[in-house]
Amino acid sequence: MIPFMVKRLILKDWYFQRLPILGAIGMGAIALLMVSAGGEAAFFSGTVLLVTVLIALGVHLVMATVVNEHTAQTLPFVMSLPISPREYTAAKILANLLIFLVTWGALSIGTGAVILGRATVPDGFLPFAAVILGEILASYCLLLAVALVTESQGWAIGVIVTTNFLFNAFLFWVAHMPSVAATMGTDVIVWTDALVLLLVAELAAIVFLLAFTLWARARKKDLL
Repeated sequence: MIPFMVKRLILKDWYFQRLPILGAIGMGAIALLMVSAGGEAAFFSGTVLLVTVLIALGVHLVMATVVNEHTAQTLPFVMSLPISPREYTAAKILANLLIFLVTWGALSIGTGAVILGRATVPDGFLPFAAVILGEILASYCLLLAVALVTESQGWAIGVIVTTNFLFNAFLFWVAHMPSVAATMGTDVIVWTDALVLLLVAELAAIVFLLAFTLWARARKKDLL
């Protein structure tokens, strides 16, 4: 059962981030409409917009709900509440994950529906899209973990810059895998060993990052 104060902190973050959530879902819907419209330019522009929306939402959530509580000196209010460092960490992880996963999940389902339901997008693109969406989720969890563990704006910005740079390299690398490139543009969905391994690695990284964050924050004796 989730403690009362943890629930209150989760609801607080949800309340203050309600507009960014709606905005991200709206922009994501526009991106999916562009992808499904047909034409190389629309497909490329929609894909870029979809990725940008998810990355921007993740950055905003972490900076607004974690980093700003330290830089804006609002953490003393949290300290006045009957809550432990472990509970505070759990509240931040749950609030951020639930907010991000609502948008990420909705847009992931929408992406799958567009790929499978539109003749303009080859079905073989689905496994590649799943890996890319998984990488975005893993990168978000990394940013959240670093922000909670280090409580540093500098470290958070460093992770943002690094993951965004490496995302492009990851995208290029996966797209040019021989087994992926051979089937991505066809109407045959092929889950190659390489893609399955990447999905498993992304899931393992997410579990590790969240578990490590809880462990590291639980070692703190106070919230400062």
